[in-house]
Amino acid sequence: MPGIPEWIETDDYFLSSRNPIATTDQLAVQRTALRLLARDDVKDSIRQARFLWATVSETASEQAKGLLDDFIQEYGLNYVQKACNSDPEYPRVFQNWMIAHEWFGISMPSARIGGDNPDNGYRLIPVEHGGHYRIEGKRLGRGPADVTWTIVANPGTSITLASLENEDLVVTPDGRFTVTVDDQPANGRPNHLQTQRDALFLFVRDALGDWDRERPNALRVTRLNPTGRPPLDEDEMAYRAIKWMLGDVPLYHWFTMLTHGKPANRLIPPVASGSVGGLRSQLSCYGTLRVADDEAYVITVNGGNAAFRDIVVHDWWHRSIAPHRSTGSLNNAQIAADEDGNYTFAIGPTDPGIHNWLDTGGLNETIMLHRWQGVPRETPEHDLPRLVREQLVKLSDIATVTPGAKWVTPAERQRQIAGRWSSWSGRLAL
Repeated sequence: MPGIPEWIETDDYFLSSRNPIATTDQLAVQRTALRLLARDDVKDSIRQARFLWATVSETASEQAKGLLDDFIQEYGLNYVQKACNSDPEYPRVFQNWMIAHEWFGISMPSARIGGDNPDNGYRLIPVEHGGHYRIEGKRLGRGPADVTWTIVANPGTSITLASLENEDLVVTPDGRFTVTVDDQPANGRPNHLQTQRDALFLFVRDALGDWDRERPNALRVTRLNPTGRPPLDEDEMAYRAIKWMLGDVPLYHWFTMLTHGKPANRLIPPVASGSVGGLRSQLSCYGTLRVADDEAYVITVNGGNAAFRDIVVHDWWHRSIAPHRSTGSLNNAQIAADEDGNYTFAIGPTDPGIHNWLDTGGLNETIMLHRWQGVPRETPEHDLPRLVREQLVKLSDIATVTPGAKWVTPAERQRQIAGRWSSWSGRLAL
């Protein structure tokens, strides 16, 4: 694994000296989730979820409708995994929203929904109001580009009750830190989050810029005031999975229609994400794009003074598009600046020849989402994220609208994509 030394002391919890996701918590939830997926009641609920989604998505293109069955399987698994790690009496640290992978003899399908960010590691820890929790962490090397901790009140993770930003996290010189979660104010305690009555999960987002060298923080959770309740059984987990996946169809359909419900090829300028279920310290620019095979949608943005930022294309159902095998996403460690310091991207199904190509995987209708995370609170207005220009152009004319962009040869493109696959594979290396 390039650039990743042995940082973690392996024990009965951490199973790899290099990979902080390889834990007994992760494997336990995955194995339980696979058992739940095989249950008839869960299978029936996934079929019912498909019916609900199909009913409210009649305006989707035929191309998009052809992806519905794949999306529903990911949607169902995402909620099954949440339910399998929803016991605040016996909390686990679990990474969800992952692309299909195999390790430790487990073959896990994908679980991407809701505009997943390929640069993020999304981990959930169940909590409850009245519970007292200690999360011990270790930053591996220089750590992630950005990290946020939020207490959320719903399985769709859109209702934020409290948050801790990366710039406020107190870390010792050797990279260690402790986060506490309970129903009391901080009262001088650093790295503290106070729960409210509806607290459901602690949601941790680790943003990885340099895929070769950055890894999520190593985390372990302990409940400090256990009540002695027995663990949830799999019947209760299945009940929650069914309730949540069916109950959240309206929420996630609303997320999807935030873009599809507006005119195509007209982006929403950067706005704060907190009001629509995203991070409160994040700004986003987004929209639905319709681009023919001989076209590209060209946008230019500024850096926005962000600690981390990326741009991602999603399919109609709000899933990332093979970011590990293509340039379906680019972050600030992967993009090339224009000569004037701004950043120009070309989005479409056909390679336009510029470095910052967002590959739509052959899809002509996609959702584009550009995130700026970790924007300092004191950032002057003129330095905030800004959409400079946008236009739909024929590929034959692209050179006239991207004069300061970096261009690549076919061989350079192949190396770019090969490098992404190599770097991505490191996330699962042991």
